[in-house]
Amino acid sequence: MFGIHLGGKHEKVIAVADIGSGSAAVALLARGDDNRMRILGAERRVLPYEERASEATVAGIGKQLVEAGQHVLERHKTKNGALPSAVYAVIRAPWARSKTVRTRSKFEQETRITGDMIGGLAHQGLGEDTELDHNNILEASVIRVELNGYPTNQPEGKAAYDLSVAALISDCDPGMRSTLTSSLSQLFGAPTPLMRSGTHALLSVLRGRPGEPRNYLIVDMASEGTNLIVMRDGITADHAFIAEGKHSILKRITGSGMPEDTLSKLRMIARGDCNDPTCASISEAMGKAEPELVRVFGETMGKLVTRERLPNDLILATHGDLIPWLSTFFTRIDFTQFTTTTQPFQVDALEPADFAHWALPEAGVDVDTGLSIASALVNIEESRA
Repeated sequence: MFGIHLGGKHEKVIAVADIGSGSAAVALLARGDDNRMRILGAERRVLPYEERASEATVAGIGKQLVEAGQHVLERHKTKNGALPSAVYAVIRAPWARSKTVRTRSKFEQETRITGDMIGGLAHQGLGEDTELDHNNILEASVIRVELNGYPTNQPEGKAAYDLSVAALISDCDPGMRSTLTSSLSQLFGAPTPLMRSGTHALLSVLRGRPGEPRNYLIVDMASEGTNLIVMRDGITADHAFIAEGKHSILKRITGSGMPEDTLSKLRMIARGDCNDPTCASISEAMGKAEPELVRVFGETMGKLVTRERLPNDLILATHGDLIPWLSTFFTRIDFTQFTTTTQPFQVDALEPADFAHWALPEAGVDVDTGLSIASALVNIEESRA
């Protein structure tokens, strides 16, 4: 369980699905000569803005996944593209939950470290966890090993008095997992999908970003909710999920209007290109919505600081049209009571260009941040294979 051009007929094509809280996306990838993944085709479909039970949401996402995948495959086949030989799926909150477990062993004398010792501590940490559903574990992987208190990339064979292991474990909603397995099999046939949590994907790609801070707060906002992940020394320390996402925020702003129209107006407002009365009313509605959003996010942040204040660096992953407003929103003075320095958050918003050294869309292919992260993860994992 724990472990340390076009798609031509001679080219390995890989499919990846990105599953959000209320959406599904599919991309087809092939490795280029520069070792980057070329994104040959991609599409995301989002469930309509309406209230629905969890079971209906799962079924709806499964349907959207199949429809998006079929559309991408149809376009791919018209260019004589090869069928995927491997399939990945990245499952984000609330369908997948993740946490880090830490275990430690001290020795009376200096002892040579083995892989079995590291794996044994990781399994011990998994067994001691009481938060996740152990009948539906999605993944479990060692993300850090420390010898005598120092992180070590290649610990096996080295001697130490003190061995510490941190492992990322994730569970998955069983209904969603079953639906994804069925939908991906319908789309791509035989390949067994390799499923990863959204947290796993984010941490994998953020580790490779130059200048990444050691401590930061991730705000990963999808359609139906927001995942907050506190990172300390490169591993997850705390996490929380808020049932406030793109849809609910747009509903606060739009009222009885069309959310899609509001998104396009937000993009124009951010560029300073919208001066009509509609934009003025949207800006006013945004201002009125902020106090309630501050309360919602502030209550959750308050629970995350019971042991230690939050890092000042905040990494934002969300819909591109919401980035300008949310980047300003999270720098509000209201949140300074939660930060280490009592200064506003310093927001760094993720965009597809941040992952271009791992995955780059071909001409005419549009990808969002979520699908860019998923594609980058595939490159990272395939490079290790």
